[in-house]
Amino acid sequence: MTRYRSSSINPIRAFVLFLLVLLAGCTATANIPTPSPTIARLPTVTPEPPAAPAPTARVIRLGETPLPTPSLTVTPTPAITENGVLTASMAQLGLSAEPYAVLGDPAAPVTVVEFTDFGCAFCRRYHQLTFYALVAEFVETGKVFYVVKHLPVTSPQGERAALAAICAGEQGRYWEMHNALFANGEAWQSDATSAQRRIDAIAAELGLDAAALRVCAERAETKAVIARHVSEAHALRVFGTPVFFINNRLLAGAQPIEVWREVLAERGE
Repeated sequence: MTRYRSSSINPIRAFVLFLLVLLAGCTATANIPTPSPTIARLPTVTPEPPAAPAPTARVIRLGETPLPTPSLTVTPTPAITENGVLTASMAQLGLSAEPYAVLGDPAAPVTVVEFTDFGCAFCRRYHQLTFYALVAEFVETGKVFYVVKHLPVTSPQGERAALAAICAGEQGRYWEMHNALFANGEAWQSDATSAQRRIDAIAAELGLDAAALRVCAERAETKAVIARHVSEAHALRVFGTPVFFINNRLLAGAQPIEVWREVLAERGE
């Protein structure tokens, strides 16, 4: 079974992780002073506005001694709704169901939720250097159910790219579009016309209906999905990318696979 280590991380190591986070994330706001580092709390990628709402569930940050972890031999049954999959940990965090941006077995003992931006250089680094190894080692082996939420706050055309991914999902090709959008990360730093041309080209390469993709991206209900993801991120005091929730633990930044292996390591019992 997959459970977390409950031992606390020593102060030197925690401070090193803090520095990694500062160097491993895309920032949404640059003019708010960064809070002082503490060992007990791993900060989010970007500073937290003082008036931000509190999270709906207790979030345990890496480096903080967690509450006793319940046995994961019995995983709460996930809800399969008309809006997609909703696992128990997603519900606890106040997150909505996802219909397309999901990988793996919803009954896995661990749910990982990623908040990402296709135009974020650090999100792209994570995707290129860590994501595929994580999927192979943990998702495909039934240990992790993986969910993506879109937080396009760091790149000019990040929302346009996120809408394209969601709409590709309607055509059954979310992950193919997801991977292609990260492979073209520089395009989401450009102007709207250039970005749309790149999306059209990707759609053609993937054999998608580009016209239908455009219509879908302009629909109010599609844009509402992005707005909902952003609202959910802010409710959890997340304002930058990439940020991950591992059940109810927060991990921020483009961390290497070694960090993920440690966090997701099975306890030898």
